[in-house]
Amino acid sequence: MGGGGAAGAGKGAAADGAAGIGFRAGIGAGIGVGAAMSRRRRFAAAAAIGLILAGLLSLGGVTAGIDRFLYDLGARGSAALDKASNEASGEDRASGESRVALVYVDQYSLGWVEKNLGLSWPWPRELYGVIAEFCAQAEAQAFDVLFSEASSYGLGDDARCAAAMDRAGNVVLAEARDARTGERLAPLPTARVAFGRVSGLVDADGVLRRYRPNGGGQGGDSLGLAALAAGGERPSALPAETPYLRFSGASPTFPAWNAAEIIASAMAMNAGGKPQIDPARFAGSYVFVGFSAPGLLDRQAVPTDPAMPGAEIHATFVDNALKGRLLAPLPRAAALGAALALAIGAAAAAAFLAAPAALAGAASFLCLLPPLAGFALYRSGWVSPTGLWLAAGLLAYAAGIILAYEAEGRSRAFLRRSFSQYLAPAVVDELVRNPQGLRLGGEERTISVFFSDIQGFTALSESMPPARLAAFMNCYLSLLTGEILAEGGTVDKYVGDAIVAFWNAPTNQPDHAARAVSAALRCQAALAASEERFAALGAAIPVTRIGIHTGKAIVGNMGSPSRFNYTALGDVVNTASRLEEANKATGTAILVSEETVRACGEDQAAEPMPARHAALLAFRRLGELAVRNRMAPVEVWEPRYAAEEPGSAEAWEGILDCRRL
Repeated sequence: MGGGGAAGAGKGAAADGAAGIGFRAGIGAGIGVGAAMSRRRRFAAAAAIGLILAGLLSLGGVTAGIDRFLYDLGARGSAALDKASNEASGEDRASGESRVALVYVDQYSLGWVEKNLGLSWPWPRELYGVIAEFCAQAEAQAFDVLFSEASSYGLGDDARCAAAMDRAGNVVLAEARDARTGERLAPLPTARVAFGRVSGLVDADGVLRRYRPNGGGQGGDSLGLAALAAGGERPSALPAETPYLRFSGASPTFPAWNAAEIIASAMAMNAGGKPQIDPARFAGSYVFVGFSAPGLLDRQAVPTDPAMPGAEIHATFVDNALKGRLLAPLPRAAALGAALALAIGAAAAAAFLAAPAALAGAASFLCLLPPLAGFALYRSGWVSPTGLWLAAGLLAYAAGIILAYEAEGRSRAFLRRSFSQYLAPAVVDELVRNPQGLRLGGEERTISVFFSDIQGFTALSESMPPARLAAFMNCYLSLLTGEILAEGGTVDKYVGDAIVAFWNAPTNQPDHAARAVSAALRCQAALAASEERFAALGAAIPVTRIGIHTGKAIVGNMGSPSRFNYTALGDVVNTASRLEEANKATGTAILVSEETVRACGEDQAAEPMPARHAALLAFRRLGELAVRNRMAPVEVWEPRYAAEEPGSAEAWEGILDCRRL
């Protein structure tokens, strides 16, 4: 880059090099006022241009995306600092000081209740009453569970649940209202419970950062605010109408128990035994009861967690309110004043600095200052418009550089060479984005590929009307995708009813093979547990075949300069597809290759990061397969959890020919 203005009485110009770009430090004297702007005029013009362009970007919503991105970075960084500070002082962020506690209906609880009580999902509401009575010593307990219709177990179930909640005397229920009349739906005949709204305030990118305590224009308290009111600690004032939440990391961020522990403890107490959990543990706390099992679909992306249970979001508001940690937007005057100061400083740097090192340093400073200032303000309880500040500073700086170039009489060709990093065709967007991430191409990585398909999908799709088929596919794909994402997988694409996913890209996952196999087992288990969901759509549980293979692939952005996709290319993908097809001949639901089995074993032996799942997995060798488009046979294995019995598929000798599938 280059810059500099009239050198007063000087009459020379030194030539220098900066990253291979020619640079002229000064120009001779004798340039008249009519031939070029003075430095002061360029400075004023650059500052004005930067402010105007930044304002237009802000009005167009461009800077809001940068604000959200930098806010999330700051939120995660702040959570990491708090965690490190707590660890240094011997405290755990999920225990000790917090007056908030979580009770989750998780996957374990669903299995425990079905195994020990013989009750499948959805549970009778009497179980929620058991939880409510057990937590009666809490300041308040809020149920992020919508009771919008009468219980399928009958009115007696509703009555027993309501009576237990009334006896607890500190219950707040999620409020459900009729979409047409706006009237509250209250099938539970309660007399001593409060209600709170549970609708979220989600930004355009699908992430929840703010909280609506008073229900917006619809009236009524949120679940979190209603809980504080029930506990006698409703705040007299909040920092903003929709304050920002300060999340402490990935879930769980507070002391948490599963519903099975609570129910088992209550049953033990009722039988005269010693409970696993002392109900006095909840004295003085605000208890939030909600869903965390992936299949119950009550998760929301927040800055520190891509899938935080909804109850924990309300709990975060209560924790923030009690500790004075809610965040407020920076006052408008202060935000605009900072943007003005950045634009003036950037314009001054462009107009009055001449040395290449100084100009490069100024550019770096302008890129770093807004995010650092925004982070410092976040730690102090304020949310700043860092995107506006970045745009004002960088655009003013770019405008100052351009005006300095014009004043020096540089040619347009030299301008394009010197300032190509700043003045791309879409100058405004390129100044506030990182173009490096938009390059086409990829890198070679060893990945584990997951390929799934539904048996007999063509006949199934022909038997359903389009609307019901769409609902069926949404249910099916959501179910499997949730399990894949829970194991850290990257969903490459949906091809009809097929799902293609892979592990170990874009981020490194040493246990990628074990994750892929575990995801396949979780998918089959989730399908088996979803009979009622598919029955409601008039369909049986879809028989799903899965193939997994591990090998090298090219992974990256593939496509054209105007449109591309992050995907994987290579034989490893094709082989996974062939293994999925081969399940038809072997009578299995999941087939994995020898390479995947070997990688799981290597993961298990790796130090210092052993695989999370390898110790839980077991494999049975079936034999070798000849598959389409592959000359060498593939040795295949059937996976299972180590605690389970092997499958019924028969092994074979020699090579089984599956090339005609």
